[in-house]
Amino acid sequence: MRALILSFFRITLIFGCFTISCKKGDDPDKKDQNEYLYFWDQTKCSDPWGTGENNSNEETSLAVTDFLESEGITVIEVRFDVNSTLDTYCESCGCGTGQRVIVSVAEEDQNRMNRYNFHQ
Repeated sequence: MRALILSFFRITLIFGCFTISCKKGDDPDKKDQNEYLYFWDQTKCSDPWGTGENNSNEETSLAVTDFLESEGITVIEVRFDVNSTLDTYCESCGCGTGQRVIVSVAEEDQNRMNRYNFHQ
């Protein structure tokens, strides 16, 4: 009987921990209502911030942030995915790496992002 009570206690404790750690509404991919996502198809070596296929995502993130902030744009977040539409089977600087740079900015920076050919 004691083993049954201990088993029940353990299961309740584990279930409680999972319930607390998985709060509803904690979606890391959702953006704040005042944030806007913009995309840039990364090139092998012709991006305006000077990084390309030989740089790490960390280096590229810092370069993108520095570039945009020097243009008066407040960068909230930079991340990457592999959904670029640029051709990756060529070797010129304008060819793609397969990655997209995803930049989250505030509403007031939308016009500037469009001027630099970022797209939504």
